[in-house]
Amino acid sequence: MTVVLSILFGLIAMACGAVAVVLYSQVSRLKGQLRDADKHILALRDARLQLDTAQAQGNQLTQMLEEARTEDRKKVDWLDHQQQEIDWLRAELEKRPKITQKRYKVLTLGIKWTGKTSLTLKWANPLIDLGALQGTKIERYERTVSHVTTKEVTTEHVFEVGDWGGEHIVDAQQELIMDEIHGLLMVVDLAGKDGQRLDPARIQEQLREFQPQSLQYFFGPKTLASCKTVVLFINKSDVLAGTPAEVEREARGYYKTLIDVLERYKTHIDVRVMVGSATYGHSTHLLFSHFVERILPKNAYDTQLLQRMKADANPQPPHPPGLPVGTARLPPPQARFNGR
Repeated sequence: MTVVLSILFGLIAMACGAVAVVLYSQVSRLKGQLRDADKHILALRDARLQLDTAQAQGNQLTQMLEEARTEDRKKVDWLDHQQQEIDWLRAELEKRPKITQKRYKVLTLGIKWTGKTSLTLKWANPLIDLGALQGTKIERYERTVSHVTTKEVTTEHVFEVGDWGGEHIVDAQQELIMDEIHGLLMVVDLAGKDGQRLDPARIQEQLREFQPQSLQYFFGPKTLASCKTVVLFINKSDVLAGTPAEVEREARGYYKTLIDVLERYKTHIDVRVMVGSATYGHSTHLLFSHFVERILPKNAYDTQLLQRMKADANPQPPHPPGLPVGTARLPPPQARFNGR
């Protein structure tokens, strides 16, 4: 019986040992699985964080994309509006008359300091500072005198004034030969550069410059065919004393030989003699009105031009009333123009 019990207890002990070994093995395996599970949990947490970050970035990108789409829609709408406006403007332009230009050339001649530029440029640009002018070989000034509109075309009538420097009269003759000139302005004066007193020697110099042998080159066949009028403007009349009629008569007397030569061409071309002062505006208001009347076709007149010409025909007194022309009140020295 004792032996049997010993054997039984031995068997039981062996079984318990085997069970313990199995349990220990299972416990070790479970611990390993737990460690692996912890690692997987950490990995899942990292993945979760990365997923959350990616989702946040995705949401941000989605928002940016939507904003970009909204901006694109605005730009498309703006472009559509611009295109509609362009189409409307194009349609309006097509309704309006086309603009063309017709040009009329006036050539200005004279020796230095006669006042050519003060006459021509002041008319082309009334705001010009005459005291800042310098002598040059050639200047060209433009002034649009009228706009005439028909159903399909608006024509701008433009006067182009070529102002040749006094020492380049021979060069100006070349322009007369080559180009179509519609008006000729010859400027002479009664005084020197300072414009203070009558200068007989200067008058003789200008008479020599425009002697008959020279003038024949200014009145060639091309000029006589195209030129509508020639004006001799005797400038700086303010150095003479007397009534306007007396001053004009005296000034014409100094240049009688030149006037006589010009009047030989009256049968071929309109010749006009004017006496005045570019500095003080004596007769200058009539000068370019005359050119417009003689050169511009009557169908080229517009309302504004007619109003200006009417104003020129009834000008305000250019000097204080009651004073003879030769005793006009002088402006401050810095405002006077020593015209060429």
